[in-house]
Amino acid sequence: MQHVYKSIVVLLLSATASMSVYAQYKPMNINISKDSAKSMNKSMDMGMSEEMKGKQAQAIQKYILQRDELSDQIRDEQNTGKKQALMAEQLELIKAYEEKKRAMKKKMMKKRHQKMMGNKSMKM
Repeated sequence: MQHVYKSIVVLLLSATASMSVYAQYKPMNINISKDSAKSMNKSMDMGMSEEMKGKQAQAIQKYILQRDELSDQIRDEQNTGKKQALMAEQLELIKAYEEKKRAMKKKMMKKRHQKMMGNKSMKM
């Protein structure tokens, strides 16, 4: 009986191995036309002007500098009470930034959805 089980196991293993050997590799066609690349870049810009992009970059830079400054203060602080207070302050800073990012993403998705729905209503 054990020989039967071993034979079945060997048969199944050889069958799966032979299937993977004969499977054909089909690469995905990921060629992007120039028009689709341009439209992708436009959607990535979210219709922002250069001034708005600069302001956004400055806001991100300000956040990073504040966060890193708090990290340095936390690392250098010896008093555990002050260290905990600094950590709480840093956590609030991170939470506020992440909430702002979520709100911006939600706004962008809503705008994109409205744009898509507007295009669909024109086609009908």
